[in-house]
Amino acid sequence: MQYQWQLDFRIAWRFSRGSKKQRFATFVSGFSTIGITLGVAALITVISVMNGFQNQLEQRILNVVPHLQIPPGVSVPQPLATLAHAPLVSAVVVVQSASQLRAAQLQGIAPSLQPDHLLLEQHLVAGKLTSLQPGHFQVILGGLLARQLNVSVGDSVRLIATDKLIYTPLGEIPSQRMFKVAGIFSFSAPVDEQFIWVNQQDAARLLRSPLAKVQQTRLFISDPLNIEHYSQYLPAGGSDWRQYYGQLFSAVKMEKTMMSLLFCLVIAVAAFNILSSLIMMVGDKQSDVAILQTLGLRRIDLLRIFMIQGAWSGCLGAIVGVGAGILLTHHLNPVMSLLGLNLTLGTAGVPVVVNSIQVMSIAILAMLLSILATLYPAWQASRILPAEALRCE
Repeated sequence: MQYQWQLDFRIAWRFSRGSKKQRFATFVSGFSTIGITLGVAALITVISVMNGFQNQLEQRILNVVPHLQIPPGVSVPQPLATLAHAPLVSAVVVVQSASQLRAAQLQGIAPSLQPDHLLLEQHLVAGKLTSLQPGHFQVILGGLLARQLNVSVGDSVRLIATDKLIYTPLGEIPSQRMFKVAGIFSFSAPVDEQFIWVNQQDAARLLRSPLAKVQQTRLFISDPLNIEHYSQYLPAGGSDWRQYYGQLFSAVKMEKTMMSLLFCLVIAVAAFNILSSLIMMVGDKQSDVAILQTLGLRRIDLLRIFMIQGAWSGCLGAIVGVGAGILLTHHLNPVMSLLGLNLTLGTAGVPVVVNSIQVMSIAILAMLLSILATLYPAWQASRILPAEALRCE
């Protein structure tokens, strides 16, 4: 059996070299190998870059947006009880400075109870999180929002809770209070102009409500993108981060899927070239196949020979493509700089994350497509009748 396989490999190798009459078929076969190499390398690079951008968005946005929110007065469901949690007062407010007016999402927090307080401190460009003490009425703004309002640390801004009305001799007016800017954070993301932080007790006073009536429970999960697993346990009135940025991450996911599909089609076209080259090879090798059959070669052997010949081109292209893709991915930023391209997301270069499972899946897909492309030509070769093929020789 081992000798038979060795013979099949040697014949397949001899056929793949071709003769002077089969130069075009050999060229198509080599071209298909290059096509698979380029397709696999491009797919690995594109997916790694998309992974990097998705990871950057997750770190820059989902570190600020609450992963899960439990409404006030509702206990945390048992399946979610093991998750890290912190109190939160959330409301939409208007921030007014001396010259500008902007809407923002207020987050009333307790700095000492925040599980991610060290991470938040790292993104503070001015001030300290611990400055948010109850009764001091201090606020930490995002860098972009601070620039829009033209304020800095030490300035005062007015927070207006538009959905909380108070009665005055002049009629109903929104609840409002002056806050002092105690710090500025920067995540280099849209959250820098959409969120502000205050102490939770100061937030309750702004909303003219007891803390117990407006205090929600904020839950933290290690993999925010796997939100479906946790959101099913949310009680009525609960919400998750998709309320704020669900459409953005859905668009990123769809774009990643469409780019992957596009480059899979490139690999499929290259595999189709393998099929074309093998069909031409079978037509040119009819007399050789007939002679091999008269020497005792079985149909199953012919099937294996042409499958090996075609699969060799595809597997070689896939292996070289994986190596080229990983190499290009790890040196993408120098290559981009060399080409004069600058596509950054507030970092030193294009973020890339190589997922080994995805790389293996791409390689296996390319090999499977190559093997499937050999089935029909190999089946055609196995059906050649020696008498018919040698009649005109």
